[in-house]
Amino acid sequence: MCSTDDKKQIQMPRPCRTCLGLSVFLPLIAMCIWNFSPFISNIPPKQANNNDVARKRNDLKQQVFAPISEPMLKEITNITQMLRKKEYKCEKPVFKFVFLKTHKTGSTTMQSFLYRFVRKHSLTEFTTQTYPGGFVGGYPGRFKCKFRFPKDSSINFEHLRFNAEEMKKCFHPETRYFTIIRKPWEHFLSSFYFFPDWKKPTFRCSGMPSVYIKQGEKIGPQKFLSRAAVLLNSSVPFYFRFRNYQSFDLGMDAMSEDVNLIKSQIEELDRNIDLVMLQEYFDESLILLKDLLCFDWDVLNQVIQVNKRSYNRITLENEEDKRNLRQLYNIDIALYDYFNRTFWQRVEVYGRERMAKDLEILREIRKKPTIIPRDSRPHYVEKMDSQTRADMQSYMFENDGKCVYPGSKEPEYIP
Repeated sequence: MCSTDDKKQIQMPRPCRTCLGLSVFLPLIAMCIWNFSPFISNIPPKQANNNDVARKRNDLKQQVFAPISEPMLKEITNITQMLRKKEYKCEKPVFKFVFLKTHKTGSTTMQSFLYRFVRKHSLTEFTTQTYPGGFVGGYPGRFKCKFRFPKDSSINFEHLRFNAEEMKKCFHPETRYFTIIRKPWEHFLSSFYFFPDWKKPTFRCSGMPSVYIKQGEKIGPQKFLSRAAVLLNSSVPFYFRFRNYQSFDLGMDAMSEDVNLIKSQIEELDRNIDLVMLQEYFDESLILLKDLLCFDWDVLNQVIQVNKRSYNRITLENEEDKRNLRQLYNIDIALYDYFNRTFWQRVEVYGRERMAKDLEILREIRKKPTIIPRDSRPHYVEKMDSQTRADMQSYMFENDGKCVYPGSKEPEYIP
């Protein structure tokens, strides 16, 4: 730069001072620097020959007009896509939404707020009904409109397998989609301690694939992970419970190892889902969800933790464990890495100061008693017709919805 001291010693022409006030990205500044390269390099004008000036001009041109690196371009693209998404103005509560309820991610706790919201606004008749068990749309097959019930439902907060194109056919165009995910290692531990290693009559196929992997032995999570890395494949009933479970719930092929395909599918999810929350940042996620659906604070004033279990927290330090985790959860790892970045981009858009202030409000609100009943789960009256039910069961069976326990000849189906 042309400092004040420089101006005293050398009468710098006015054009230089003008060009130095412009942005460094304008060609004019480059021309200015080229013309006065002797001053910049502290070489007296008489000692600078034409070759030196030409070389310096060429070097500077390469710096100013150098191509953007691929990692930087990707990051700029991600941020641009994020900012180009719909800007929702919180003017009134949103009554058309789909919660893509993933397994073992704190989703049932998150669901309790949605129950409360539905109860508060008397929206029970507009919510999807689960059949069988706690599933919607033919799970573990990808969602089909044919199996949405009731047909005019506009709200979902039950387990389903995401199918963006299909869901656009039967849910309103203004429907807002959101989900929640967690770190793959923590997800594995939660699944390991949740699913039993025996046949449980009240929870059909719940023992799969744990029974197959444990083979009658009592083993810990690390040995289980090691065996699963060897034994699990798509022929094992409910293999996806320990193979990219979160990605499976979001409609991806849990067995895929195609890096480019995985990347493109995750980017496609980003385009189709309005908000991906993180279990590790539950309160921040609630604030963003409140903004997306226009909740009142009273909906969020009490956390009802559901399906919470105590178990030994094991850190991921062993190299063999890390290798096995990468093999079994390759897609989930990429999924979490991607949406961990977009989550904090979303917080930046929301405003960090605003987020900090709202977190304080949330903590104060929780100190007050809830005015909405705890038991806010909707109670359904209508029943699915027998033919649709039969068709859906067939679809589920064709998509890994059945199992055969060791020593048994008869298959067991999700109820």
